[in-house]
Amino acid sequence: MTPMSAEGMIRDRSGLAPGSGFAGFTIERTLGHGGMGIVYLAREVRLERDVALKVIRTELAADEHFRTRFREESRTAASIEHPRVVTVFGAGERDGLLYVAMQYVAGRDLGRLISVRGALPADEAASLTAQVADGLDAVHAAGLVHRDVKPANVLVGEPETFGDEPTAYLTDFGLAKIAASTSGLTATGEVIGTIDYMAPEQIEARRVDARTDVYALGCVLFHAVTGAVPYPERESSSKMWAHLNEPPPATGGPLDPVIRRAMAKDPSDRFPSAGDLGRAATAATHGEAVTEPEHAVGTGEAALAETVPLAVTAPTERQPRRRQRRRRLSRFLIPLLTLLVAAALTFAALIVVPRLNDSSSTPPRPSGIAVPALVGQPLDTAEQR
Repeated sequence: MTPMSAEGMIRDRSGLAPGSGFAGFTIERTLGHGGMGIVYLAREVRLERDVALKVIRTELAADEHFRTRFREESRTAASIEHPRVVTVFGAGERDGLLYVAMQYVAGRDLGRLISVRGALPADEAASLTAQVADGLDAVHAAGLVHRDVKPANVLVGEPETFGDEPTAYLTDFGLAKIAASTSGLTATGEVIGTIDYMAPEQIEARRVDARTDVYALGCVLFHAVTGAVPYPERESSSKMWAHLNEPPPATGGPLDPVIRRAMAKDPSDRFPSAGDLGRAATAATHGEAVTEPEHAVGTGEAALAETVPLAVTAPTERQPRRRQRRRRLSRFLIPLLTLLVAAALTFAALIVVPRLNDSSSTPPRPSGIAVPALVGQPLDTAEQR
């Protein structure tokens, strides 16, 4: 597909062509598009500045619950001021389209950087991760959980603009959370969030907090240092299974213990905050010891209690985790067994009851099995005990 044909597709989907005006902005060109919407480079006419203008997909914007949450979360996002977080200038609606105007960062996202350069040196990957982690701490302290931390949502500024060292900026926080709380799926059946970086509790639709983003950031660190996602070349269902059950693959480098802990299946085994992960990654590449804080920082939806010092080591197998896996299996096995037993009882009732009602046959002697009494009775399952 040529760039011009891609541009035509984008224009048809959004109705915003280069040179057109929209909500006080002049569209200059398309920067990218994804599951949430399309991002344009635009010129804010009144203030004469370049912005990244994200226009939300129409099928999401049509949902009234999404629109309400969008307004609330946009106000919260606009209140976050941090050098590693892309600034939100404003948000609104025009002609039925929802939009967010954000700080424009000249450069490329981390995903494109990796695709061009390949695997990054461990120290550079750790530095970028630590910068993103600082931004995530600010997002969590504001009461938000990102839910879609991935290389495409990490912008890396151009060195000639921001200095010799690569500078990372976190973007798109809050939007994935709103979409997931609305339906979990778009009209086309796409999962909100990115499976390659999705924490187990997010896959299982359980409660999320800052440690959900810690898991995703651990996946991003793995991608940066290896050039590949943790579980590549798999179908979506297989990737989900791997995130739920398989240990993180090894990189063979100094960041292995950090990645294993960040990607622990049990949230309580992970770093209590994104900043802790960032500091551990930086320390690991310098051969330094890591000092854990006495208290965890804010974690968005579910604040953590006081923590004890933790070493930068991979989590070990423990009895509570085995019980957690058994509970997970029971959620699938118990309904299946219940269905099979109910089918067997129904089949038995179809055979036995006609015989009981047949006046030409000799009345049967009590057998000790009262089929009608069993149908519909609760099973004595492990959960009920």
